[in-house]
Amino acid sequence: MAHILHVDSSPRGERSISRTLTHEFINGWKATYPDDTVTYRDLGHDPVPLVTETWIAAAFSDPASYTPELAEAIRPSDELIDELLVADRYVFGVPMYNFTIPANFKAYIDQIVRAGRTF
Repeated sequence: MAHILHVDSSPRGERSISRTLTHEFINGWKATYPDDTVTYRDLGHDPVPLVTETWIAAAFSDPASYTPELAEAIRPSDELIDELLVADRYVFGVPMYNFTIPANFKAYIDQIVRAGRTF
């Protein structure tokens, strides 16, 4: 059995082409592999927090020395990374705005690309 992480980042709902494509892919996958599990994250409607100075301090500190403020700042990143690492496959729905990715997807990348955890 595979575990798929499905991430959509369009703020649009039913009119989103990227959402339509990822949902069609996941539905087709589940029809072929019904025992596989899918974790869904919707960055377009539930964005992740931006990196802050407190987040950076936590990312470059020993977790044993975290203050409550540092622990809270890095908690979303830890959750997102754990979610990413448990998955075997990834489906990302990312529209293009102004010749680049949406800010909410960039914020997601900033949260999951972390020294000592993902590289």
